[in-house]
Amino acid sequence: MDSFIGQTAIVTGGATGIGAAAAASLAAQGVHVCILDLDAAGAEAVVRDIKGSGGTASASRADLTDWKDTQAAVDAFAKGAGRLDIVVHSAGGFPAYVSLIDCPVEAWDPVVNSNLRSMFYLLKAAAPHMMQRRYGRFVSLSSMAARSGVNPNPPHYTAAKGGMLALTRQAARDLGPYGITVNAVAPANVQTPRTRAIRTPERIAHIERTTPLGRLAEPQEIANAVVWLASPQASYVTGTTMDVNGGATMI
Repeated sequence: MDSFIGQTAIVTGGATGIGAAAAASLAAQGVHVCILDLDAAGAEAVVRDIKGSGGTASASRADLTDWKDTQAAVDAFAKGAGRLDIVVHSAGGFPAYVSLIDCPVEAWDPVVNSNLRSMFYLLKAAAPHMMQRRYGRFVSLSSMAARSGVNPNPPHYTAAKGGMLALTRQAARDLGPYGITVNAVAPANVQTPRTRAIRTPERIAHIERTTPLGRLAEPQEIANAVVWLASPQASYVTGTTMDVNGGATMI
């Protein structure tokens, strides 16, 4: 896509999984990518891979649950690059499955903060840079958990991902007049190290049986949807959620 040439992007959670795939895909299209992640070593490894393939990338360690840290990281990249066109928010997730009754009270805030509060902070930090140029693309990674109860999910994660979809619509309305689109992608289960670590083989087998395509998604399949929503070609799409789940839920 020649229309990506010269653009810049921040990708959160880009040290692994969907975020890493999205960062590499954007860089392959000529986008200057900055990976924001708590995992500095993992982010630097992805940056090396991107540069080895001829792309332009950098890494920055930032705590996205901290407003000042988030604002400083976003401002520094936008100032250094001279512009900010795209934000892909892939950070978040949850450490382990737990039911509503068994969910520890103290586990609620960290999961909600890492998914939902971080999205608010990113929007608040990135929007002024995009508004100044009257162009921008913000794409967040929500989840099928926010759209369907087909498979069990922890309550704090489900609530946070549902909140992300509501915030997507609100931000799309507020920022649309400035030429900024705000969208979400809702994957189902994806073949990532985290997925394998927190789900038993029996749960994986159940997911495969209940998914029409009969398998988990590959990170690149989710990244493909992210890249399209981040592109100029998606100029009239905003406030929406793209379901990429192999048909696991159809709404």
